[in-house]
Amino acid sequence: MSLVLGIANTSHDSSAALFRDGRLVAAISEERLSRIKCDGGAIPERAIDGVLKEAGATRRDVTAIGLIYADFPEEYFIRPNALKELERKLSRLRRRLVGGGENRMVWANHVLKEAMAAGVPMEQCFRRELFLEREGFDKGARIAFFDHHDIHAHLAAFYSGFGDCAVITMDGEGDLEECHTSSVFRGGRHQRCHVTTGVANSAGHFYMAITQLLGFRPLRHEGKVLGLAAFGDPRPLYEAFSKALRLSPEGTRLVSDFRGDDERFDYLKRAIQGFSREQVAAAAQQVLEDTVVPLARNLVRETGLARVALNGGVFANVKLNQRIAALPEVEKIFVFPGMSDTGNSVGAALMMQDALEPGFLARGQHRLRDVYWGPEATDDEIEEELKLQNLPYEKLSEEQIIERAAQAIAKGDVVGWFQGRMEFGPRALGNRSMVGRPTDADINKTLNDRLERTEFMPFAPSALVEYADELFVGVDKAAHPAEFMTVTFDVKPEWHARIPAVVHVDGTARPQLVRQDTNPRYWKLIERYRQLSGIPVVLNTSFNVHEEPIVCGPEEGIRALAEDRIDRLAIGNYWVQGTRP
Repeated sequence: MSLVLGIANTSHDSSAALFRDGRLVAAISEERLSRIKCDGGAIPERAIDGVLKEAGATRRDVTAIGLIYADFPEEYFIRPNALKELERKLSRLRRRLVGGGENRMVWANHVLKEAMAAGVPMEQCFRRELFLEREGFDKGARIAFFDHHDIHAHLAAFYSGFGDCAVITMDGEGDLEECHTSSVFRGGRHQRCHVTTGVANSAGHFYMAITQLLGFRPLRHEGKVLGLAAFGDPRPLYEAFSKALRLSPEGTRLVSDFRGDDERFDYLKRAIQGFSREQVAAAAQQVLEDTVVPLARNLVRETGLARVALNGGVFANVKLNQRIAALPEVEKIFVFPGMSDTGNSVGAALMMQDALEPGFLARGQHRLRDVYWGPEATDDEIEEELKLQNLPYEKLSEEQIIERAAQAIAKGDVVGWFQGRMEFGPRALGNRSMVGRPTDADINKTLNDRLERTEFMPFAPSALVEYADELFVGVDKAAHPAEFMTVTFDVKPEWHARIPAVVHVDGTARPQLVRQDTNPRYWKLIERYRQLSGIPVVLNTSFNVHEEPIVCGPEEGIRALAEDRIDRLAIGNYWVQGTRP
């Protein structure tokens, strides 16, 4: 048996993933277990043990480990620069003399740059034996580092099911200051066509700067900028923002007028003075779309590949993804659901699997079925927690649970829907969801108040896939990514007034298209609600309050009911009525 572990330990998105005998069996973000939003900056110990638990294995059973150039304890590296290595040794000696203290962290990307400058292989800089010993792995386990954007690209292409395709990766910053790659994927291998380097040219850093300047938290609240953009006019600031991000003259890279990220940030700070936050958000979104969409068009024309796989944090922007899908030159798009760096644990394991088994990427490429890769609570665990919370409950059949929940939703209740294995990635996809009826126009405010979320943020619909074309425009090009809520569609006009709770002010929605074969219990819930209401859609929002990770275990879901965040709770086979009439 082979167990291939992938670790992503970035500053804001740590996770672990596990392949067993060439099949992905588990992937978990550290934040879901630590309960610290965007937990990162260290090796994700909880997530590593969590995925191994799902496989019934231990760290000693791991046969290979894929790593990214991210945050590690400094002791795991020998610096190729003699002065840096001396500094490291003196620092460790100083800490020992004064009684220990936390081990200092180092970004492996810096070591990579030093190794390249010194002409030294990176493998010689990593203290493999020490890493394996300290982290509890078998000393015979193989280890390899993989490039950040290569991981993004292989993930998107592998799980797209497209076969040969064009691939675009785009984020804040990867290794060696790369922030964008355009490539082709053929026969299980990808070849880069174009690369953008330099953080002053980064689309991700541009959008992060706008997020911060609007008073939101970068790397966390970019979605709020997208939601706000629909309320504003982009024209007053469009020209000014185009100096901070635009397409290169040949149409293949990103450029700006600035030499560094700080210089660009200061410029944007001055540029937005006197403008409303809606105008700022709208201009930022328009500039992003007008930069990236033609880049995608040019890649398709250059390569002749009309199917496009997308990955990296910039493609968390669902409106941008809609614009790319709408290009006449594009046949279909796919967006890997864990598009931020959290997905790179899956990618590191995937690339390690291919290194062990050459040709695996070509042979194994397939259409992603689901991302229910996390832990699942047993009936005993759920009942134990319900007893601890001293809540009255009933154990019901699946048919009874669905009937109770559908009736409650139709009545106007918000139901916590906690079922099966937890989703991987940023979206709640019907296993850790809060579900309500989409017909209440006022629910946007009332539910956001209960969850302490920003009022202008729209909620999303979960819709039966069988009715997708009846509800939305242009589904065919992006039906697959819509199963994971990674793209918006225009809602057909006749549905605007029928499902106002899930239609944004610009007439779009970010649906989850629910298939019976991938989530049968959730599909049955929506179908039963359709029978009661005539509407094949429920409102779906993530099961969490503002600034908390999505719930993982029963205790968090049950606490939400106790705190009056939800009205009823369907948790596994248990129905909890709550105290509301």
